Amino acid sequence: MKNNSLKKVIFIIILFFIFAVLTGTDTYAQKNSFKDRSGNIITVKTPFKRIISLYGAHTENLFSLGLDKEIIGVSGHEAFPPPVISKPVFSYHDDTEKFISANPDLILIRPMIAKGYPNFVAKLQRAGITVVSLQPRTVNEMYSYWKRLGLLTGRESRANEMIRDFKAGLERIKKLTKDIPLHKRKRVFLESIHSRMKTFSPDSIAMFALKTAGGINIAQDAKAHRNTNIASYSKEKILSHADEIDVYIAQRGAMNHVTVRRIKEEPGFAAIKAVKNGQIYIVDEKIISRPTMRLIDGIYEIGRILYPARFNDISRFIKLPVITRADFAEMFVKMMNIRLKTPSYRHDIQKRPDEKHKYGEFKDVDYMGNRYKFIETAVYRGIFPNINKYRFYPDMPLKRQTLAFAIFMYFDLPDTKPVRIRDVSADAPFFDQIQTVVGLGIMNLDKNGRFNPAKPLSGMEVSRILKLAKEKSMKP
Repeated sequence: MKNNSLKKVIFIIILFFIFAVLTGTDTYAQKNSFKDRSGNIITVKTPFKRIISLYGAHTENLFSLGLDKEIIGVSGHEAFPPPVISKPVFSYHDDTEKFISANPDLILIRPMIAKGYPNFVAKLQRAGITVVSLQPRTVNEMYSYWKRLGLLTGRESRANEMIRDFKAGLERIKKLTKDIPLHKRKRVFLESIHSRMKTFSPDSIAMFALKTAGGINIAQDAKAHRNTNIASYSKEKILSHADEIDVYIAQRGAMNHVTVRRIKEEPGFAAIKAVKNGQIYIVDEKIISRPTMRLIDGIYEIGRILYPARFNDISRFIKLPVITRADFAEMFVKMMNIRLKTPSYRHDIQKRPDEKHKYGEFKDVDYMGNRYKFIETAVYRGIFPNINKYRFYPDMPLKRQTLAFAIFMYFDLPDTKPVRIRDVSADAPFFDQIQTVVGLGIMNLDKNGRFNPAKPLSGMEVSRILKLAKEKSMKP
């Protein structure tokens, strides 16, 4: 009798154990599985370690997750973040053997590749490689997309940090625009493809960027094209809003090689209010349409176009007793409301002469931080002299002679008579630039007639001098 009771207890324990294992396995599978854009169920047993990314947004997000050595290949157009330039290039036009021989355990693609090249995808899968198709269409989908990349790579905690950081950035932007009355908000046409007169669907990432920056989309009735973020909007429809369009913004990218001049000269567009008033702007599609952390930069860039006084605040710099080179780069770009320079494509960067600095090459600049975009923009606009190919010296104090150089190079200044400067000889660096700014009264000499070219400046001094230079440049 006792033996039978013991057998029953053991049997129940075994059944309970089997149930727990099966239930646990099922729970694990649910927690670590998702359906990709091709409808495939992807289950992650261990993080993938050898990844080929065939879409720039995937690559950029992998770097944001803290990955580098795990990325063994990228597509041929990518240029950000800078380490991507050194990665081997792969294309869905390549023979699949090239991929297989690289021994990846994960290849990230997007729906365009899955739909256009199904045989390519099938061959990779038959070789035992996990192929995952991802591409969010809305900001809410973007958060899930980041979490899935985190799951695939074992960086789930960092993915959650990305979401928190992004949302915090959105809150900072909303504070800048929350008190703008509806009747004073800028009405915008946001162009996606000029040659086909296309805009974006109202719930797209690009339209989210426009709305968050305080803009009003005049093409609210645009319909998405073939289940994408692109939406048709005929010229007739655009012109029907001609008197309403305060600002015309076009994305620049692989599908839209448009220029301000082309928009301005488009037949019929002379009737558009924004065209009449010179309010045409081009913004890099990689910061307003792609689901990456740089979307925050894109929102700020749209905000700087629509409401420059709100988005170009330099008050924190004015309080500084000494301005650094990095501080000055940001101050200058904001005060002059210069459009941000973004790296275009790998082949564009590689076309620059090897002896010249190329976007992303500064070893002393953090390209995952905030300052780099102002530094590279200022360098690209030529306001810093004698740029070292690999070092910018961002924390070095700004010298008076560097400020004189920047003013001379950027502003259209009138001629002036020579001025005697006791500590700057005719053969000294930046003699002409210093002569000009002193002669026009933009920068002053001390009581002993010296310019003090190596002397640092405060934020208040830089702000005052740049405002004066801007005023002087308006004179004939």
